[in-house]
Amino acid sequence: MSKARILIIDDEESPRESLRFILKDRYDLTLAENGMVGLEALAKNGPFDVVLLDMKMPQMDGLEVLSKTLQFAPSMPVVMVTAITEAKPAVQAMKMGAADYLNKPFDVDEIRLVVDRLLKEKALEQEVGRLRTELQSVSKFENIVGTGVAMQKVYTLIQRIMDTETTALVLGETGTGKELVARALHYNSVRREGPFIPVHCAAIPSELLESELFGHEKGSFTGALQRRIGMFEAACGGTLFLDEIGEMPLGTQSKLLRSIQEREIRRVGGQETISINVRLVCATNRDLEREVKRGAFREDLYYRINVVPVVIPALRERKEDIPQLALHFAERFAKDLNRAVPQFTPAAMEMLVSYPWPGNVRELEHAIERLLVTCDSEKISAEDLPFVISQADMATAQIASRLAATTPNVKLGEKLEFDDGGLDLPKVTEDIERRAIEEALRRTSGIITEAARALHITRRMLRYKMDKLNITSGRAEEPEQEPDELDESAATT
Repeated sequence: MSKARILIIDDEESPRESLRFILKDRYDLTLAENGMVGLEALAKNGPFDVVLLDMKMPQMDGLEVLSKTLQFAPSMPVVMVTAITEAKPAVQAMKMGAADYLNKPFDVDEIRLVVDRLLKEKALEQEVGRLRTELQSVSKFENIVGTGVAMQKVYTLIQRIMDTETTALVLGETGTGKELVARALHYNSVRREGPFIPVHCAAIPSELLESELFGHEKGSFTGALQRRIGMFEAACGGTLFLDEIGEMPLGTQSKLLRSIQEREIRRVGGQETISINVRLVCATNRDLEREVKRGAFREDLYYRINVVPVVIPALRERKEDIPQLALHFAERFAKDLNRAVPQFTPAAMEMLVSYPWPGNVRELEHAIERLLVTCDSEKISAEDLPFVISQADMATAQIASRLAATTPNVKLGEKLEFDDGGLDLPKVTEDIERRAIEEALRRTSGIITEAARALHITRRMLRYKMDKLNITSGRAEEPEQEPDELDESAATT
């Protein structure tokens, strides 16, 4: 590892040599006997990691050299070295942009501590810059996978609103990538250099959410041992992302509405109003219009945040993107696992495309990760796919065969009768599924887990279909935690 490079500019030989002696073992040093020579060294070999600059020199004094140095490299730390006991020149140097100052005669430990601290701060700034660049690259909307018509509409809308201050409401089912879209809005906007602060409203207890958003003063409640700024203040100059805003308590909603309208907040337990400079992006998987009618969400807040709705389609509504997404996740996890990227057989890909993905992109991502961890094959076949996916078509066929006898005009193995308008296949399929689910729930006394087992599908798949078909006859008092997948023995009985 190469040594840090330090430029020492001092017209007196004795202090210049003292600095050289103190620092020579740790750093690569360049010495200059006056300001002109120092600026020449800077132009030829700069920028340096740190500059130690004497305050008082003939011809060109330290403040003039400081000014020219910072013009050449504004982020380069410059430490002023002075024997002047008066504080005014040092204060002026700090106002001009000096990083620190040292007094003559030198304290060896102080010199080393100051230089080490500045180098660590510079390394940290570089790391933050690198991570920010990397995050901005990852969060570009061009990196949201999907080229279908549905996603093209999303991209067009993002481009239109990304450089505005307009509040956006990102709508979509769980797992569709709402936070990814919110990050794309931020990192492609004029606020990209500011912070992106996500707050997951559903994950924070309701009694703590207000303090999390607005901050609190010391002693404002039990356990408030010191002042703490909230997420609104933390997001100053950037974007505040309120995920699952539909879960926010009504009391907090009213305070959020006031903050949006007045562009100011007040910490819990505080009297001072604080101006805020944030862009607000909200997201929810709930139907907020229905929540407003139920009285669970404030109507005025809904209209305030629903300025530009960005609707993320469910994965089943953009099946044309599934092959691209599957290959994207396969490449990513193959890199993490240090293995070759597997290919999918046409049958396997067809099965992935035909599966309804009730968990959306997140479920697909986890399925591909599981696949690459458990399967070493370089070619993924239909038999390698997770059980819940490979059995989805079989379950549909079983449902159809069991109900064929009771479904009007649909007999398996017989020719279907088309009327003048054709055959409404989605309606017929929906009717079959509805009858199957209602019959399974009737036979199992409404216990969803037992009904899912009877239908040879997962409980999550059954809940998804019940929501889609607006079937509400399931038992709510059943255990909350059930396995997402049937074991193979249950599925083959």
